[in-house]
Amino acid sequence: MPANKNGTSQATISSFFRPSQSPDKGKRRRDSPIEISSDDDQPSKKKSKGSSLPKEGPEPSSGLSSSSTSLNNQWRFVPLQSTGHGAEPPQASDDDLRARKLRHEAFKKRLLQDNNRFIDKSSETPEQDVTEVDSGSYSLEDEEEEGAVEQLSKLFSSTAGSKRKVAQKTKAPVEIGPSGQSYTPLELQIRKLKAENPGAVLMVEVGYKYKFFGEDAKIAAKELGMVAFNDRNFLVASIPIHRRNVHLKKLLAQGYKVGIVAQLETAALKKVGSNKNALFERNVSELYTAATFVDELDSVDDTERYIPPPFMCIIEDSKSEGGVDVSIGFISVTPSTGEVVWDDFSDTLMRIELETRLAHIKPTEILLSRSGLSDATSKILSHIAEDSSPGGSKFRTEHFIKEMAYTDAFQLVSKFYTDKSKYPVASESFRAGTLLATAADFPKRVIIALAQTIKYLGAFGVADAFLETEFFTKFSAKTHMLLAANTLTNLEIYNNQTDYTVYGSLLWILDKTKTKFGARLLRSWIGRPLVDKRALEERMEAIQEIVESNSERLACLGQTLKGLPDLTKGLSRILYGKCSPPELCVMLRAFQRIAIALDDTPDPASDRIQSNILNEIISKLSKLKPAIENILSDINLKEAEKGKKDVMWTDEEKYPKISDAILAIQHVEADIANELNKIRKLLKLHSLEWTEVAGDEYLIQVKKSEKRLIPEEWILHSKTKMYERYQPPKISELVEERARHKETLQAEANAGYQAFLRQIISSHYTSLRDVVNKLATADCLFSFAHIALQEDFVRPQFVDDQVLEIVDGRHPMIEVLRSDPFVPNSIDIGGVNSCCKIITGPNMGGKSSLALMAQVGSYVPATSVKMGLLDSILTRMGASDDLAKGRSTFMVEMSETSEIVHAATERSLVILDELGRGTSTFDGMAIADAVLRHLVQNIKCKTLFITHYPLVASSLQAKFPSGIENLHMGYQSESRIDGTRSIIFLYQLTSGMATESFGVECGRLAGLPEPLLTVAAEQSTHMQASVEGRIKKHRIRKAIQLVNAYLLDPTFNHAAVNELSTLVKSIMNK
Repeated sequence: MPANKNGTSQATISSFFRPSQSPDKGKRRRDSPIEISSDDDQPSKKKSKGSSLPKEGPEPSSGLSSSSTSLNNQWRFVPLQSTGHGAEPPQASDDDLRARKLRHEAFKKRLLQDNNRFIDKSSETPEQDVTEVDSGSYSLEDEEEEGAVEQLSKLFSSTAGSKRKVAQKTKAPVEIGPSGQSYTPLELQIRKLKAENPGAVLMVEVGYKYKFFGEDAKIAAKELGMVAFNDRNFLVASIPIHRRNVHLKKLLAQGYKVGIVAQLETAALKKVGSNKNALFERNVSELYTAATFVDELDSVDDTERYIPPPFMCIIEDSKSEGGVDVSIGFISVTPSTGEVVWDDFSDTLMRIELETRLAHIKPTEILLSRSGLSDATSKILSHIAEDSSPGGSKFRTEHFIKEMAYTDAFQLVSKFYTDKSKYPVASESFRAGTLLATAADFPKRVIIALAQTIKYLGAFGVADAFLETEFFTKFSAKTHMLLAANTLTNLEIYNNQTDYTVYGSLLWILDKTKTKFGARLLRSWIGRPLVDKRALEERMEAIQEIVESNSERLACLGQTLKGLPDLTKGLSRILYGKCSPPELCVMLRAFQRIAIALDDTPDPASDRIQSNILNEIISKLSKLKPAIENILSDINLKEAEKGKKDVMWTDEEKYPKISDAILAIQHVEADIANELNKIRKLLKLHSLEWTEVAGDEYLIQVKKSEKRLIPEEWILHSKTKMYERYQPPKISELVEERARHKETLQAEANAGYQAFLRQIISSHYTSLRDVVNKLATADCLFSFAHIALQEDFVRPQFVDDQVLEIVDGRHPMIEVLRSDPFVPNSIDIGGVNSCCKIITGPNMGGKSSLALMAQVGSYVPATSVKMGLLDSILTRMGASDDLAKGRSTFMVEMSETSEIVHAATERSLVILDELGRGTSTFDGMAIADAVLRHLVQNIKCKTLFITHYPLVASSLQAKFPSGIENLHMGYQSESRIDGTRSIIFLYQLTSGMATESFGVECGRLAGLPEPLLTVAAEQSTHMQASVEGRIKKHRIRKAIQLVNAYLLDPTFNHAAVNELSTLVKSIMNK
């Protein structure tokens, strides 16, 4: 036990709270130390009543008042004094001890304010066990103690009142999670984020990982193939930060909306902030869907060549009861390329027009009203959602609760196009207000769709794609032919019908482009052929000049297209502020190469180009150089390639805050260097250098064997068998300060870089986008020139007459896909010849796409082609139901035929294959006959009618001998010894009707079992004889009726006589 300087034993402070064993009070010293390290001493005895405190030293003349001084003296702790050599203190009675104990407990309660931390409530005496004390035993000493306690309580309450008030606050109830444990602050933060972002899968940045929580973890485990585990109150899955984009793309491809939750505070800045002990602040910094995600410029995952994922918003107004006839407006935007397409049109019950636009645009995500869509439109969209192409992104549908009124929509659009906060990224036309004037001319439904889209895409940060209405395109235009959805499918324009890929399609045949933006434009050209003769001739002239010209400028232009990145996508990334410095370098170098490509070519006067289209392209490229030089003058490409946003600027004062942060870092590093010199002197190691271990910099490493004296305040970082590593406190402070300045530098560098991207957009976006569009046109023209150079391809001749003359034409796809030679065919429709060709018999020659190729602007595989411009190509082929859209096989057939009948004009090319086979034979024949009569008599369009109804073909040719011609595909037939026949198809279009359809022989070629074919042949012969017999009987009966009518009425008309003559001849022939 410790003792004071006088040798007396010192009591512990805990003994003060124990019951006194003696009424005597010991003497107390003002300067006696208090030992709280032990509670083993017995409580000291009190000094006898009436004794006074000894005075030690002069009383203060100022400062505390006499009352506070006396209070301090009264409660000062004084060690017990010895009463003599072995003298025993007088023993108190049991009543006195019990009374003192009660006073002692009351004192503790009043002094400590019933603080549970200091009072053991279990030791309190229950009320029923307390023995009442005679009031007579209450003495003056008790009164003095009561007064002293009151004074001490007031003193404590005045100095620590605020702390007591905090301690008395009631704690909020703790919420218990499903695991039976309370929610942690991070888990509560996650719950809040999920509530604020319904429907989104959240990837939450936690340290060096992205984590999924709850249902999101289940999705991650299912779609990403990772393990999810229970962690307290949530199911959790995690990925490393550097794998973020890999897993993000997988989730987007499965149709999910994904939010990236970032830590908004850095560790270094948070450490010196006011909330350093609080949870990291987090919020959704990025939100993506497959349509709104703009991938990096050089991403290996970006394999889609023709159509990046588009977003579409559809607004529908009903024109009749039940939503049979509707008016539809839509706007479509492809954020990856900035392409915007809009249209406003009317549609019928089958929604053929809507289906056509969906087939061309192929949206990945559609924004719709939650209510108000007609059933027919909903079925079409549901079918599109379920019919996502293999390997592509899954279709996603979003809804807005209520459709905007036109006035609200126009107000939102007006605000968007007049918002001054967009000035840094806006063009001159935006500032002048011409964009708003252009947008105001859109139809009402398109304005509403535009407003809804701007509002929706604003959350994804890609609404700026609408800032330039110059690049808006109307889907349907008078200068282009609109190919219906079934025509795209039947003629295999974009995809084949086997595995639905581009391989084997017309697009695959014609695509010889070198750039992605050129391939996208080519797809648009093929799907929307020209109907403007002047524009078509200009395109043909440009292709012919590329083929025949020796111009060095054209050759240089073709070489420039090689190796270009996706410039359209790069400009979009700059527009959205997502372009990284290395990507910017790739873009600028590409534009620089384009700008100087024609510098070394001959003068235009000596190297003349005739085509207006080619001259416009070259003229636009020559104007690019000043803009690129202006941009390049601001940055150092070598530093930018390394991603160094802080030192990539040629002018250090361009962004002064960056320079200030760099100077601050240099100042701290100079201080660190000075400290190193001091440490060298201290340790007497003149060659000492800083050591870095596991990412921790500025460590002092010393050998253990040297046993150098290390200051005690130095922090031991780590040690090995041979070395010890320390960091002085001063260095730790400087390292932390340097880290703060580095984070400030990073923030300022990011801000400066974003300002530079906005400067590029505001000053040069329009001109750069124009250049890319011209390059895309050049790429398509060079692609067609490559096609024209192939063997036996010819330039089509366009005439004003409505004719279609093809000499030795070859199918463009079959010729490439098959190794055996293709048999060419000739056809002549219109003019002095019949405008309708009926093809009967075996039909294995395929349908030609030569007319479509010609109106796209391509050379065609034929000896010669002469044609008048077609305004539409309408097809009805095959038999398939579409139950998802509420259509049976025959309903699909009749709906498509109805659209053809209503849409066809004299300048249309109509192809009808096997019309009427979705119902009974006689109904089918009747419908086929009626439709063909209507096309020949009323519309007079060019028609190819393929049928296996010979009666229809013969009767209609007899009815319209100058308007209809029967043709069939040539063949050779040989009978074998076993009674079977061998059919050789010649693939040659021959005049006349086919005598047989040879269905059994086609089955043999397909590999059907021979016994089955034998039975089929017998049944075919029997049924043919039966039908012919019924027909002969019918003709005889009809002839008898006509003879009787003639005998009864001598005035029998001439038409009846001719009919009788025809019947007699047919009977005699049979």
